[in-house]
Amino acid sequence: MHGIVIAPLIAGTFVAATISLAGPSSATSCHSASCVPNVAQNVVGGTPCTPSPSFVFGMDAQNGTLICAASGVWMPTGPLVGEAQNALPCTTPGTTAQQRMAGDEWEVKVPGVPLICSGPADIARWIHFPPA
Repeated sequence: MHGIVIAPLIAGTFVAATISLAGPSSATSCHSASCVPNVAQNVVGGTPCTPSPSFVFGMDAQNGTLICAASGVWMPTGPLVGEAQNALPCTTPGTTAQQRMAGDEWEVKVPGVPLICSGPADIARWIHFPPA
């Protein structure tokens, strides 16, 4: 009889622990350039950089947003507004964001992929930067 009572108690404790652990991490969000990881600081437009598929944003001395272009130089881009998810709605076309994790079960998961808000303001979506 004791085994029947203990099993649901253990299962309930496990579910409660799982819920409490999942809550804070899913609530974490980043809605400003200051919380975006791996942003280069004090970069200068037109100077050399190392192109990469991820973590390509930089800020100049005046907090302007630059991106390390495929050509290997820092180029001005729209303001970095935080982290976002590809294909979700966005509010200001031309703004930029960094995707926390790109990829799925068929692709290698890559952190820090750059996104740009594209489309008419009423239906704009986050998309991956077009190849330059």
